[in-house]
Amino acid sequence: MSNGRYNPEIPEYPAPDPTVILPAAPADGWEATRGGRTLTADVVVVGTGPGGSAAARAMAEAGLKVVLLEEGPSTSRFKPNQGQTARYHMQEGGGMVAKGATIFPIAAGRGVGGGSLINSALSFRTPKAVLAEWESLLQDEGWGPAAMGAALDEVERIVGVCITPDRVAGANNRLIARGVQALGLEGGLAPRSTPGCAGCGICNYGCPSNGKASSNVTFLPRAIAAGALIQADVKVHAVLVEGGRAVGVVGESFHPDTGAPVGSVTVRAPKVLLAAGAIGTPRLLWHSGLGPTLGPATGEGLHIHPGSAVIGIADEDILLWRGATQGAWFHHPDWPGVLPHTFTAPPEVCLATLGHVGPRLAEGLALLPRLCGLIVLVSDKGEGRVRATADGRADISYRFAEEDFRRCKGGMRASAEVLLAGGARQLTAPVHGIGVHDSLESFAAALETRTPNDFTMYSAHPMSTCRMGLSAATSVIGPSGEAHGLPGLFIADASIFPSSIGVNPQLTTMAAATVIGRRIAARG
Repeated sequence: MSNGRYNPEIPEYPAPDPTVILPAAPADGWEATRGGRTLTADVVVVGTGPGGSAAARAMAEAGLKVVLLEEGPSTSRFKPNQGQTARYHMQEGGGMVAKGATIFPIAAGRGVGGGSLINSALSFRTPKAVLAEWESLLQDEGWGPAAMGAALDEVERIVGVCITPDRVAGANNRLIARGVQALGLEGGLAPRSTPGCAGCGICNYGCPSNGKASSNVTFLPRAIAAGALIQADVKVHAVLVEGGRAVGVVGESFHPDTGAPVGSVTVRAPKVLLAAGAIGTPRLLWHSGLGPTLGPATGEGLHIHPGSAVIGIADEDILLWRGATQGAWFHHPDWPGVLPHTFTAPPEVCLATLGHVGPRLAEGLALLPRLCGLIVLVSDKGEGRVRATADGRADISYRFAEEDFRRCKGGMRASAEVLLAGGARQLTAPVHGIGVHDSLESFAAALETRTPNDFTMYSAHPMSTCRMGLSAATSVIGPSGEAHGLPGLFIADASIFPSSIGVNPQLTTMAAATVIGRRIAARG
């Protein structure tokens, strides 16, 4: 199949690696729920993203009967535009925001494969220092660097993690890698779970080449082969509780195109595993009325890896929308917990981000081919909370810590230095009043006076809203994955992280869910 539409440098899609990219997992759609549907299982899993898919595979391969429910559509609705992606593959139509001193848009995926369908596939391992902290906090070696390291090894093999090949990197990633090398920093081309990458640059819409090892072509086919069943197009709205135990879930199916209700869906199971993500899981718990039952930590402690971006202007064409999505990164020793990585976006997003719309459109179009950039991600000290509105939508708030804002600025200054060292000639950022600068010193001085309300901020990494811990006063689940306040209820997604991890959470989520899935299976 030709790839010329997305990246002329890679004229043909490579053949998918059959040891990693399996045939997509089949799922029942809304048609199977006409008139209602009732199922029974050993475990019902809510969500088919990185957490739900990995846990389901572990439990199904251990012999448990597993049913997975997914809010999104049964098959990918890929089209290379934001409207299509938001409608079919983003929770709440891509409209979730965290309210606070400044507004943070928060992205979360849906569909069979969840967020893995539309993320950039960056695949960083959990830092060993973070795992050592978890081991101490949980008093459990299974969450320490050694045991989790083995789980991460296993996950990396399944999703085919590899360093971004230069041939698909694209000019933006190459410029960043040059700058990192010139400054002697840790980093370069990034590890990604894209063994068949064709450098299309549109991972956030889906993968047209079938080269990304998302959950629908990795963990879920393995779960299906072991006997699991997936029912898509179902929004779960309640956890069933009888005799003080979780015994199933109930939801409603909807037509994915019209939104019309189709039928009620009930799954009864002695074990319920929630994996709807760090926004979706606490939202469901509060909408179900279980927030008070599970204790004061339910929906609290939200981390989001807040960040902004630095944009460079080069002399030559970069075309930052071509090449591997977010295919380069670095760490600066002065800024621990800050992870700059490639800013990849389609042309229309670049123009909107920098305010080149309306009367400034012509100026933006002239600059567009020469733009390059880095996103700056901060492992945040600030925290937020998740609740549910009366109609079941997420109600999110977030307190941006001054220390995080200071580190964001520091990471942006370091990113500007890397872009200049890699070949950029001028610097700007999506920050009100920042202007365009010819030197690092001028850019840093302008950045220093800006306040949080001046920044265009973003987050795609919500976590820690149903934390794992030893006390119901400060956590929702224990090291086994089971809720302190409700036997039979388990959680296995990024909401369980006891702390912010400082890297993209996909691998950590998959590894943690694998551990919890096996612990559930060991109980029979």
